[in-house]
Amino acid sequence: MATVGILGLPNVGKTTLFNALTGLDAPTAPHPFSTTEPNVGVAKIPDVLLDRVAELEGSKRTVHATLELSDLPAMAGPGHKGLAAQFLGRLRDVDALVIVLRSFDDPGVPADESGVDPVEQAETLLLELALADADVFARRAEKAAKEATADPALKRAAAAIARAAGLLEQGGHLRTAEWMPDELDAFRDLAPLTLKPTVWVVNRGEDDTEPLDSGIEAAVPDGDVFVELSARIEEEAAGLDPEDRTELLEGLGFGVGALANMVEATHAALDLIVFYTLGAKESHARTVRRGTTAREAAGKVHSDMERGFIRAEVAALADVVDAGGWEALKAGGGVRLEGADYVVAEGDALQIRFSV
Repeated sequence: MATVGILGLPNVGKTTLFNALTGLDAPTAPHPFSTTEPNVGVAKIPDVLLDRVAELEGSKRTVHATLELSDLPAMAGPGHKGLAAQFLGRLRDVDALVIVLRSFDDPGVPADESGVDPVEQAETLLLELALADADVFARRAEKAAKEATADPALKRAAAAIARAAGLLEQGGHLRTAEWMPDELDAFRDLAPLTLKPTVWVVNRGEDDTEPLDSGIEAAVPDGDVFVELSARIEEEAAGLDPEDRTELLEGLGFGVGALANMVEATHAALDLIVFYTLGAKESHARTVRRGTTAREAAGKVHSDMERGFIRAEVAALADVVDAGGWEALKAGGGVRLEGADYVVAEGDALQIRFSV
């Protein structure tokens, strides 16, 4: 399960988004720093095809893929002392960051601490994250230099840490520079925030249909992913049953909704895919890194399957649904056999054959 940390300036809608994604009811308030402790929840990823195939297979249990979300207390604006600094260490343990930017005006939700300019907010938060990493790397650089003096084999790692410390001191982010694999290994224990894949969420007004200012894309590192939404409407929709939720979101022009969009963006940022295992006992969606082989995917189900892997029967989940179930597709020749080195694709359904 991928883990995601949500952060932003005060009153930008972080916790509202958290509630929309998890279906929880973490308290919100129209004043700064109303979140004083991290909120943690799990978002079940909607998957219509999985639900349908579970019906076809008569599965006793359906297991959706999930995201674990941590809603961090608000970061401080320039010149202010906020609550989030003491919690930044928790972000070092997550796989990706979701940074919420406010672009809506609402007299009932003061914008004194954040403003409503997403570009300015992005620049502020980029600097805060760089400074947080700069402190960690500056301390590590001094120690690494001493270690390299005693052991020449450590000189390259020490040089990489020193170069990173210099970039961070200037407000730069590590993911804007090129690093060799051994250099990234030198950073691993430091868990730098500025290397983490990042999704930027622009929280817009409920009636805001104007195109997003392109300046936001120029303000953040290349390759970062963007999602536009109205967190307030998404939170209201989260309390409805699936059909009513879909009708509301589509009627307002919000498409499939925040959760589906966030999952797509987060998976893209982390280079993740979903594959499936099916059966009468359980139909299960499983998340793995792109490039995972069939043998490695088997290990995600059970270590015995990876150790005793023989072959995998493979088909696209959509084809399983269209055929009316796995056995029907197999009877029609729609299931193929793949070996241990087969690279699993997004949406594959696998039946693992193994012997231990």
